[in-house]
Amino acid sequence: MVGAFAAALVAGGTTYAFADTASAQTSIPGRFSLPAGAPTPGAGFKIHSAYKVVTGVQIYTCTTQADGTGAWSGSSTPDATLLRYGTPGRIKHGAGPRWTYTRDGSTLLGQLPPAQSVPKEGTIAWLLLNVTHESAGALDPVTHISRVRTSGGVKPTTACTPGVTKDARVRYGADYVFWTAA
Repeated sequence: MVGAFAAALVAGGTTYAFADTASAQTSIPGRFSLPAGAPTPGAGFKIHSAYKVVTGVQIYTCTTQADGTGAWSGSSTPDATLLRYGTPGRIKHGAGPRWTYTRDGSTLLGQLPPAQSVPKEGTIAWLLLNVTHESAGALDPVTHISRVRTSGGVKPTTACTPGVTKDARVRYGADYVFWTAA
């Protein structure tokens, strides 16, 4: 569990810092404030924009195990619509993971991190992703995305039968924070 402490986690050659290090700009005045313990890219970065999931699911697939039984996949595929805090703006979030700004089609592709934290049991992890750009537009300055304030979205605990059981679509909520260089 990530508490209110100043720390940096080094994993895979990438440094991840937590919000209470006070080294990154952590709020959009009057609109959004990053929660304590949230992963940030650290010093030299500021919030570009923040979005809230208004409709979202994490999709899990029933897979065949070595012994022939079924189990839900360990990773999920998101399908969500995000609305921007404070101003109009909508992002479609899907497989990849990808974020596409609906106004201009600019698209970011996230690189899944080696380090994650789950501050509340029964929710998907908070995380920090590096991003690459698939198409140009308003999201061009974004270098990282944090997922925070998560709710729900964890894989089912029920049994499944490969080829018979449909994908599980588990509702979730989260805030996504888009970071740029300061």
